[in-house]
Amino acid sequence: MALHQPVVPAVALHSQSAIQLSALSQSNTLNHSNGLNQKNGLGQLDVQWPETVSQRAWVNNRRSFIGYQGQGELLLELGTTTALTFSINGKTLHLRPDASLGQHVVLDISSVTRNGLNQLELIDIEPLGAKVRVVLPYPALQDVKAKAAQDAGFSLAKLDELDQLIQREVEQGFPGAVLLIAKDGKIIKETAYGYANRYASDGTELSQPEPMQTDTVFDLASNTKMYATNYAIMQLVSAGKLDINLPLQHYLTEYQGNGREQRLVSDLLYHSAGYAPEVHFHRPDNRHGPAFYSLDRTRSMQLIASEVPFERERGGKAVYSDIDYMLLGLLIERITGQAQDDYLEQQLYRPMGLNSTVFNPLRKGIAQSRIAATELDGNSRGGRVMFPADKRGVVRGNVHDEKARYAFDGVAGHAGLFSTARETAALAMLALHGGYGLTPVFSQAVIQQFVRPSVTDHTVGLGWRTAVGGDLNWHFGPYASAYAFGHTGWTGTATLVDPYYGLVVVLLTNKKHSPVLAEGENSYYFAGDRFETGMYGSIMSKIYQAMQ
Repeated sequence: MALHQPVVPAVALHSQSAIQLSALSQSNTLNHSNGLNQKNGLGQLDVQWPETVSQRAWVNNRRSFIGYQGQGELLLELGTTTALTFSINGKTLHLRPDASLGQHVVLDISSVTRNGLNQLELIDIEPLGAKVRVVLPYPALQDVKAKAAQDAGFSLAKLDELDQLIQREVEQGFPGAVLLIAKDGKIIKETAYGYANRYASDGTELSQPEPMQTDTVFDLASNTKMYATNYAIMQLVSAGKLDINLPLQHYLTEYQGNGREQRLVSDLLYHSAGYAPEVHFHRPDNRHGPAFYSLDRTRSMQLIASEVPFERERGGKAVYSDIDYMLLGLLIERITGQAQDDYLEQQLYRPMGLNSTVFNPLRKGIAQSRIAATELDGNSRGGRVMFPADKRGVVRGNVHDEKARYAFDGVAGHAGLFSTARETAALAMLALHGGYGLTPVFSQAVIQQFVRPSVTDHTVGLGWRTAVGGDLNWHFGPYASAYAFGHTGWTGTATLVDPYYGLVVVLLTNKKHSPVLAEGENSYYFAGDRFETGMYGSIMSKIYQAMQ
């Protein structure tokens, strides 16, 4: 049947002289002795064919790959090859590259790909004895919003209702948001609402508020736990540098006493190590006493490694704790020998082409005018909370989390990462595929290990929150599949990854950039917390309803 398929159009094959493949070929010696991706490989597939790794003829020169309909390309390093015949999903592609194209060429395979797993086979190569290097990038976000929504089966009327809901809440006082929806690798919606900076420190509206932009940079708050700390942990596990089933003391020798020896790395990821939700290192009047007061990052790291007490026994249901992720941040630094922000920016964010995903953005060259403001008057909750380190004034460009800002100098495992909606969506794509473009990050086996619900608490995986069972409908909405996972952040950020639908949703808001209002004699709330946009679940519900 495949023999009757047409040959690939000549325009689908073109030179790519500047491609990273060419640069890597000149600078690295790649080991492909077993035909599988090696340490220095690119993309989700990097092989030299023909191969003879099996005595079973229909096993050699065949691979599956993750792709999306209408997307995809093969990068080829030809060597002495003069002609090739591939089969993709049963369709035969005959190639005879013109010598003028050079050694490194790109084959557009978008006309034969499909959503999900695809099949690739090398049928023939000329001359006898020739070898070809085949590199297949991971899916990356495609910017085709103009027609993608309808093509992906979304109701434009339902999406318009969603816009009207958020815009109506902005008119009622909600500060602002950016919403990005990607389906099957395509961005079908990327919209900014409201204002990046709307209110003065006293809660009055600015005479000239600054409009939100789609490339506004947000304080991701606890989404840092996933898109910084978890990703570094998953990367280290994939590289064989970390075993999460070992005691934490195996990597942090000072982590001992009072039962610390029994705590596994996985206990921290499951939030079952037994720690309290947080310790207020930034306050001299914290409940553990003056000895736990620290405005020095090195001292704060020492405290979490050897002094912070447990609140309960290890195991059982998850009790969400920032301390768990502070320790995981320290673990990353100990294994890599680098500060967490340096490691992530050098080993993950920059290779992916993410230039607005950083800790301490004001120190990294990002203008304050690009960053969404958060709380109006420092961390004072409208003057109700006082501590000496608080710098007061509208928080903009510094991490809001007091512990991260003052005790960890802006870089901590639990909070501190800033990013845009689009770059956060690119990071979320990693959790679907394990890599992005030519950048491999972690294996599919590690993804499945980390997103699988815990047997003791199905609402959490290893760090990730899960939609299974419906317990977290306030986050995922009522229509998410049982395979969906994601996280939220206190400043007003929510992410959702649903492999069943090939769906990524990033909702970034600055809901804490709103007046703090009294509620009874001793209670208060941020106005932004009471809007549907700032409560996430209704927005997610309407997105799923828009999928037809």
